[in-house]
Amino acid sequence: MKRLISIFTIAALITLPAFSQETKLKKLEKLEKSNKVIIVDSLAVKDTTIVELGDELFSTRVIGDETRIRIGNKEIRIVDGDEKTFIYENGLTDGNRYSYEKRKDQNRFRGHLGGMDIGFSGFLTDFFETSLDPADSYFDLNTAKSYSWGIVCPAVNIGFTRHFGISTALGVTFSRYRFDGNNTIIKGAGGVIGPYYPDPGIVYSKSKLNTAYATLPVILELQIPVSGKNTINLGAGVVGALKLGSKTKVVYNDDGKEKHKNKDDFSLNLLRWGSTVRAGYEGFQIYGTCYFTELFEAGKGPVLFPYEIGISFTINN
Repeated sequence: MKRLISIFTIAALITLPAFSQETKLKKLEKLEKSNKVIIVDSLAVKDTTIVELGDELFSTRVIGDETRIRIGNKEIRIVDGDEKTFIYENGLTDGNRYSYEKRKDQNRFRGHLGGMDIGFSGFLTDFFETSLDPADSYFDLNTAKSYSWGIVCPAVNIGFTRHFGISTALGVTFSRYRFDGNNTIIKGAGGVIGPYYPDPGIVYSKSKLNTAYATLPVILELQIPVSGKNTINLGAGVVGALKLGSKTKVVYNDDGKEKHKNKDDFSLNLLRWGSTVRAGYEGFQIYGTCYFTELFEAGKGPVLFPYEIGISFTINN
C-alpha cells in the first residue's frame, strides 16, 4: 500500500507542473485570440497584449505602454507617455517617481553648423593666387597673426533623410587683418583707399584692419554613420554677409605706448557672398570660406577676395 501511494505521489509531482504549464499556454493563446478587453488588477485595458516572464522572485510584465519589473517585494513600473516616460518605484501612488522627456526628433536630420568658428584670414588676388601687385604691397599680411572668429546661432535644419539635408543659421564673423609692413590704410579723396605711413622714427608694433560681418550660410550636408549614432559630416554651400563695422588700429612707442584707432567704412562692400565647405566628425569641423565679392567697392581699392580657413566647434549636433 505504501508503495502504491509513493508511485501516485511521484506521478502527481511529474504531471502537475506539465498540467500547470499547459494551462498557462492555453490561457495565453486564449488571451492572444481575444485581445479586446483584459482585466488587470481590476482595470479594463482595451486592445492590449500582456507578456509575462519570470517567477515569484523575479518577473517582467509588459502591458501595452507599461512595463512592470518585480524583484522580490520591490516593483518598478515604467509608463511610456506621449511627452514623457515616467518611472515609479513601489507602485504608482507611493515611492519615488522620475520622468524623462521623450526626444521626438531623435530620428530627424540635424546639421552641424551652430557653434564657434576660429581660423586664419587672408586675401586672394585671383583664382588660388595671393601675390599682390607691387603698387598694392602695403596690403601684405602677416598671415600667422591674421585671424577670424565667429559665433553661429543654432541651425535651422531641413532634412531630406535622417543623414542628408540643408542647414542654415545666422552668425557674426570678426576678422583681423594684420599688416606686415610699417603702415596702415586710409580713405582718401573719392573714397579711394591708400597706404598711410607714420612719421620717421616711429615703427608700428601692431597695425591691423578689423571688420565685422553678419553671415548667413546655407549648407547642404551629408552625414556618414561610422559608429553607433556618430557620423562623419561633409557639407558645402553658399554664404552671404552684411557689413556691421570696420576700423583700423595701430600700436607704437613714442615716449610711451601709443594706440590709435580709426573707425570708418573704408569703402568696404556692404554686401558680399561666397562659397563654404565643411568636413568633420560630430561636434568638430574643419571649414573653408572664400568670398567672390571684392573686399572694396569697385575702383576704390586693391582687387582682393577675402577667405577664411579654420576649425569649428558645433553645439547642435
